[in-house]
Amino acid sequence: METATIYNRKSDGILYSPFNLSIDDMKKLILINFEKDPDELYNTFELQESADRNGASRLLVIAYGNGFTDIYHQPLFPFASQKSVLNNPTFFERTMEGAKFEIKNNILEICFNFQDKNGREIIVRLTETRLNRKKPFFLLAPIGANSKNPDSLPIYSLYNMSFTKQKYTDISIKINNIIHRPDTFILPFEWCKSYFTRYSADVFNVDWNKNHMGILSKITFDNKEIISDNGVTYELINNEGHPEIKVISAANNEHKIKIEFMPAIPDIICLSDGTNIDGEFSITTDNSSGNIQGIYHLKKAGIETDIEINPSKGWYPNQKRFIMNILFFVVSIFKKWPKSYIWTAKIWNQPSDQVIMNSYWKRV
Repeated sequence: METATIYNRKSDGILYSPFNLSIDDMKKLILINFEKDPDELYNTFELQESADRNGASRLLVIAYGNGFTDIYHQPLFPFASQKSVLNNPTFFERTMEGAKFEIKNNILEICFNFQDKNGREIIVRLTETRLNRKKPFFLLAPIGANSKNPDSLPIYSLYNMSFTKQKYTDISIKINNIIHRPDTFILPFEWCKSYFTRYSADVFNVDWNKNHMGILSKITFDNKEIISDNGVTYELINNEGHPEIKVISAANNEHKIKIEFMPAIPDIICLSDGTNIDGEFSITTDNSSGNIQGIYHLKKAGIETDIEINPSKGWYPNQKRFIMNILFFVVSIFKKWPKSYIWTAKIWNQPSDQVIMNSYWKRV
């Protein structure tokens, strides 16, 4: 960007970032569908395993019904964005003693049982063997497809995702002493018949830009190209003293997310009145097969700066396996759901040198 055309004063050496990234503590998940043989209340169970503050494993079960969700969770489960992405579910605490989500010696073992809100006993057991013969894949979870009032853009990466093979899998779904049959997958996966039950034991969940109303923190720039604040790393361009955000990223011990802006996001508090910028962005996670792409628009009018972000191109899977391309073609929600998300931010420079931002996501 040409400095003279977009800035009306020198930088104060401070970066005000409108962005945030939050990584939750989920480690594993499995979805067990029985929509073709549903219960009177539920048709899908999703088991999640997360680590609490002390590193101990905690489990929850999301029970999906027609138009509603109930969440049954162990005490001290570290919740993230479940409430937002699932449209205000009802929460119930259960001990779920003996519950297990374990992969060991090429065997997957799942078991959980609890009483539901009507006092009915729910018991689920699953065992799959010969995991070493499978070819897992990467999937961007379409969890945000159902959210009506999102608090963030949920970028939930599922590494080593796999369907359970019927030949090597035993599944038992019992609700109130009634057995329900698990759904099967319509396509032969890896040349085998499979259940629609799918799982990942390597989950990386990130929420981008949680809704915000309040003061933006001051980040000292010091003419550095890379700085970190509140768990986010910024790769900056120094435009004659103005910090411009080229890349933001965040990581845990296993994975990293990176969001790149083209052109870089300018120094928002020094912009000239009437500045308009149209740009693009891409979101990638390490070793993933695909990315999310979209556009952004920035406008400065008086003391207000407006930013709008839309993942308008959705998710671009980059899978070389023929069966995966068929899957993404048949089940288009995997690619299209991010397109309906729009982030709007209004930023004001205050006389007190405070910078205020009101930002939110909506679905269109």
